[in-house]
Amino acid sequence: MIDKQLIDFLQRAKKATFASKTAEPVKTKDNGLEYSYEERPFLYKDKYFGYFTDTGQEIVWYNGVPKWSMSYRGGMLSHEDLSSRCFSFLKRCLQKFPEDFPVRGPKNYEEGDFRYENKWEGDIDSFFGEEKIFWKNEQIYFRNYLGGNIK
Repeated sequence: MIDKQLIDFLQRAKKATFASKTAEPVKTKDNGLEYSYEERPFLYKDKYFGYFTDTGQEIVWYNGVPKWSMSYRGGMLSHEDLSSRCFSFLKRCLQKFPEDFPVRGPKNYEEGDFRYENKWEGDIDSFFGEEKIFWKNEQIYFRNYLGGNIK
């Protein structure tokens, strides 16, 4: 599999699932929530558990073989009453991912009282990072993530 194909597919999959304004996850038998997106020979699944604080994993299969994954954990640190607005802002940030690294959002983004920061090391093949959301300069959200190719 060529990294460019994976990057192009991830860009479309991310925009069509959690970061979408209209996509809804499917509840799984183990009480998780899952988004799915397919463009053969690729299949993307994002399965997570929780709401205010959640944990999950994204996997990309190529011809039925798992080739890439990302695990994550994070959520609200405070102001749970802002969670709906915070997650809506997060979805807008995730639509603005770097073209060569469609894993999470951009390094920085601001909108009104909300500010998003994302720091990572590595590339699509092997990476780890952390994103934060601030409301009126107070951090209210965090997410740690790591992932890369599966061989």
